[in-house]
Amino acid sequence: MTMGKITTSQRLILESLIYVESYSHIHAETGLSFGEIRDDLISLSHLNMIEVYEGPDGNISQKVRHFDNDHPESFFYRATREGLNALNRHI
Repeated sequence: MTMGKITTSQRLILESLIYVESYSHIHAETGLSFGEIRDDLISLSHLNMIEVYEGPDGNISQKVRHFDNDHPESFFYRATREGLNALNRHI
């Protein structure tokens, strides 16, 4: 599934996820509200634009397919190639 155009908040999130980062990093970098970040992380995950990890080192063995939507602060995130490509198309 591909996405035609990303939103401004999704762009801000993807820009902060060049490396594996925590939820608190995303919040600090973007200034978005908890709800905005949560909703965008869910959307970006479904669109395969981000990967979700249990730990901060981005180890493939810690990659999770589905994360707890009610506790996104418990996970770590990184933009995928598809997410970075969408970011580049948006610029």
